[in-house]
Amino acid sequence: MFDLDKKVEEPSVLDDFLKEILSKRIQSTDKITSAEYLMNIDGVKKISKDNISGFIGLAKSRKSFAVTMFISALVGGLNLYNKFQALKKCKVLAADTEQSADDVQLVTKRIKHLVGDEVNLFMYALKPFSPTERLDAIELLLIEHRPDVLVIDGVKDLIYNINDPVECTNVMSRLQKWNVQFDIHICCVLHQNKGDGNARGHIGTELNNKCQILIRVTQHETDKRFSHFEEVFGRGKGIDGFDFFVNNEYKDFGIPEVVSAGLGDTDLEKAPWEK
Repeated sequence: MFDLDKKVEEPSVLDDFLKEILSKRIQSTDKITSAEYLMNIDGVKKISKDNISGFIGLAKSRKSFAVTMFISALVGGLNLYNKFQALKKCKVLAADTEQSADDVQLVTKRIKHLVGDEVNLFMYALKPFSPTERLDAIELLLIEHRPDVLVIDGVKDLIYNINDPVECTNVMSRLQKWNVQFDIHICCVLHQNKGDGNARGHIGTELNNKCQILIRVTQHETDKRFSHFEEVFGRGKGIDGFDFFVNNEYKDFGIPEVVSAGLGDTDLEKAPWEK
């Protein structure tokens, strides 16, 4: 931070910062291009650059499978199950902070199966690093790959204390800076509280406040073979919820599929990772 009460030894630094501040003035006559939309969800424009989205859910709710469908549509430029409708092929940088390398690879296999290739996917397993190192690593990868979309699964691992307001605000501010600096959409995945269903910790509060759309994934209480995808809140028109399941015909990694018309009587065997 600058201490304006002290003599500035390098006035050029302060001058440069002042120029940057002045450049952010917005006037009614300015020609400002609207942020580029990258995806419709269930027919509604929801995902654009210079914005943040969130996926929340309890452990084992299958939120990672929901995120897999989201990424696959973007990477392949697909209209996946007529629910995830990418508006173009996008380069996606996906940073997984929780899973081991072999589990992260399962995600890449699912995406490759749905898309046909993984040319536009840049998946990294950042579990071995500290929160500070993960933030720095992601920024270096953004510079290296210049993606359209950054997915962080899970964003809590960029923070030492998810209930520290100052630390959480600083991390969210850095994500917002990346929004503008790299002209990207950022999708954050976070666990939800068991009690009230809200996103966990103060970082969850920050995510709620900054999100273009917040998605909740829940496992059905009556038939645990199925999960439900719904919008908790978002800007503009809302989307209808829908159900999905994991097709275990693919025994090695399983493929998420949307249920076309509510819950059915499909006899779904549990995959090894769900037993």
